[in-house]
Amino acid sequence: MYITESNLKIGLSNGQVSVVNTTDGERRLYPLNDVSGISLFGKPQLSTQLIRECLSRNIPVLFYSDDGHYFGYISSSEHIDPIRQKKQIYMADDSVFCMDWSRNIIHAKIANSITLLESFSDIYKFLPEELNGLNHSLANLNIASSIEELLGFEGNAARNYFECLPKLLTNQGFAFSGRSSRPPKDPFNSMLSYGYSLFYRNIIGAIERHGLHPYFAFLHKLRFGHAALASDLIEEYRAPLIDKTIIDLVNSGSIEIEDFYENEAGAIYMTKSAAKMLTDCLSEVIAKNQSYFTNINDRKAYGFQVMLDMKINNLIDAIENQDAGLYQPFIWDPT
Repeated sequence: MYITESNLKIGLSNGQVSVVNTTDGERRLYPLNDVSGISLFGKPQLSTQLIRECLSRNIPVLFYSDDGHYFGYISSSEHIDPIRQKKQIYMADDSVFCMDWSRNIIHAKIANSITLLESFSDIYKFLPEELNGLNHSLANLNIASSIEELLGFEGNAARNYFECLPKLLTNQGFAFSGRSSRPPKDPFNSMLSYGYSLFYRNIIGAIERHGLHPYFAFLHKLRFGHAALASDLIEEYRAPLIDKTIIDLVNSGSIEIEDFYENEAGAIYMTKSAAKMLTDCLSEVIAKNQSYFTNINDRKAYGFQVMLDMKINNLIDAIENQDAGLYQPFIWDPT
């Protein structure tokens, strides 16, 4: 659930989440069984009863400012599995496992980036030479002998991708030059950072729900305050889910340059109304049923949360069997 209005009271009523608008008194009910996480933007009121029930069910509650700055979260510790986490940490030091995992993840990220660029051929049709960096990196992943080399190919592909991405925007007021994240230096990068943050926090909750540790990963390195495993797992979804949603939002004309502002440090951020609009769009993507397992011939449609639980179970199998190949990344097929 994404709660984006401060004039709401969120409580618990007979096993359902009760959302009351304090302005007009309107009340809506949502089954708590259908909720895998609650994200609060601004200052809505949340009852102690609901917090306790979320803790008992391992449902994380996340807190953001009106414009999407992340503050922190409430989560139960009952799901922690030290035996599973010990195996995870052991595999994080296994060079063969980490190489196999990293190669598969980066392959999926680059393949999905190319597919996104080519899927907008009605707006811009790329010449082969315009995608040289992406295609070269994709073709040479198998010759890499270290994660550093893999990251070199990934970085080259990412530069090429962000050079191409502005060509898909019909509103050139949103054109940008390369990826900037800390801080975002233009409106499009501001939306990318916001979208990546929402999915990143969502994935952290799913990792913890399954007893894994979000800070120990196989591609991204250990770093203070960084949930590296969430960074590993988000890579395959960036282009097809987040980037595509933002491109569609810009090209629809629903969001304008005036919906952004610059702070004292020169960072560009969305207004509250723009942040709500993007949150609504991304929550629709999360709720939408679609096929995520086309690379293993599973054409069934799943919501993002259900799929993510399945993916993390695959990761657990990979860790316990010491075989990174048991995890199959999402290869996007928009047809």
